[in-house]
Amino acid sequence: MRSIISLFLLSFSLGNGVMFAQQSAAQNPLKNLVSLPPFEEELSATFFAENRERLRDTLPDSSVVALFSAPLKTRSNDIHFPYHQDPDFYYFTGIKKENAMLLLFKEPIRIEDKWYREILFIEDKDPKKEMWTGKMLGAEEAAEISGVGAVWSNTQFKPLQLDWDKLKHVFANRHLFVEGDDLTHPGDLMSLINHFYNKCERAGRPVLVNEGEDLFAFLRQQKSLEELRMIQRAVDITCEAHNNVMRSIQPGMTENQLQAIIEYTFRFNGADGPAFPSIVASGDNGAILHYTDNSGVLIPGDLVVMDIGAQYEQYAADITRTIPVNGVFSDEQRQVYQLVLDAHTVAIRYARPGYKFWTPHEEALRMIGKGLIKLGIIKEWSEIGDYFMHGTSHYLGLDVHDAGIYSALKPGDVITVEPGIYIPEGSPCDEKWWGIFVRIEDDILITEDEAMILSNSSPRSIDAIEAMMRKPDVMVEDQP
Repeated sequence: MRSIISLFLLSFSLGNGVMFAQQSAAQNPLKNLVSLPPFEEELSATFFAENRERLRDTLPDSSVVALFSAPLKTRSNDIHFPYHQDPDFYYFTGIKKENAMLLLFKEPIRIEDKWYREILFIEDKDPKKEMWTGKMLGAEEAAEISGVGAVWSNTQFKPLQLDWDKLKHVFANRHLFVEGDDLTHPGDLMSLINHFYNKCERAGRPVLVNEGEDLFAFLRQQKSLEELRMIQRAVDITCEAHNNVMRSIQPGMTENQLQAIIEYTFRFNGADGPAFPSIVASGDNGAILHYTDNSGVLIPGDLVVMDIGAQYEQYAADITRTIPVNGVFSDEQRQVYQLVLDAHTVAIRYARPGYKFWTPHEEALRMIGKGLIKLGIIKEWSEIGDYFMHGTSHYLGLDVHDAGIYSALKPGDVITVEPGIYIPEGSPCDEKWWGIFVRIEDDILITEDEAMILSNSSPRSIDAIEAMMRKPDVMVEDQP
């Protein structure tokens, strides 16, 4: 509970909170920020071509796959959100533009006296549109990026005649939230989707979307070496963002000033931007699992839960650190934090091939339940869900909650491990525990043996966090 006395002391020690935040900025809390060495590796056309071959190998005979790009999404009036490509479409093409479609055939198919294994449809270049929104993708460049030999205008799909006698199975990705159809454009995304479904309906071929998504998830779950390099870069940038906050945080700053440090670090180090809205939750805001308002003032004695992730070449990181505003954990905060860290350690111990995807969560839950009972925070096992209410892991890759089949863990899987304890004011336990919110999340790679923690370059132990916050010019690295 944040008492009137604590608020008075904050005001007395800092003056006006807003004024202090302004003074902090004037004193340049960014002086300790660190950047990473350059990294310019990209995914090659060979990578996307190999993904298509793997897809083709898994298809039943006489199959076709239709993959659609993501739609533009309106932010307000005629302003769009930044474009983000559909992960399945990107995984098999490398194309980041809208109004596009890929047809992939199990066996070569004859179209107008030529044989095709795959055709990529993209939007025609338009100098007027380029003047407003930038360079468009030409056929030659699209072929170079994707490795697809046949790149056609998206207006050529409508009149395309397919031999449906040779196409018995039709798979597709999901294409949700397409906002409208440009009736003057026969090749925009809605037109591509409508023409495709019309062709399938006339041919009597059902479109297998759920089956297609399961197939794509199976192929995307285990990451290649190329993907792991992209993920590791996103992870390294995210760790550096956490470290920069630890080096720079001061009482009286606001949550969105920490967000600014985080996202500055992302962009400065070459990330596409955040992989998801940054969560910077101090004090009681830590009770909101997906808090993104980020407008609170940092008060000494509070904890800050930072759940953040950079995106690099479409690949996401997702790392959470919980740190004390004034650089030192209280006794109660240390006990709860150490319990979460112990659960985190146990969960990673069970993140090995042969265990079920949910085994790390089950072990973390068991550890937290025992610890909460020992601390006197709960009395009955059934009360655990009052304080730990989310899963411990999810897949990570082109989505922050990436595709996967949630069966046994396999080498090449990348998952998160993120146990947490959240004790809001008014909870049925001793008041000394109120207002303690802790989540610790790392990104890990499943190997043939024990899991590899990809995010070790940002400290997670109590002593290492306090050391970095005390000496911001010293690099502190946790080891598993």
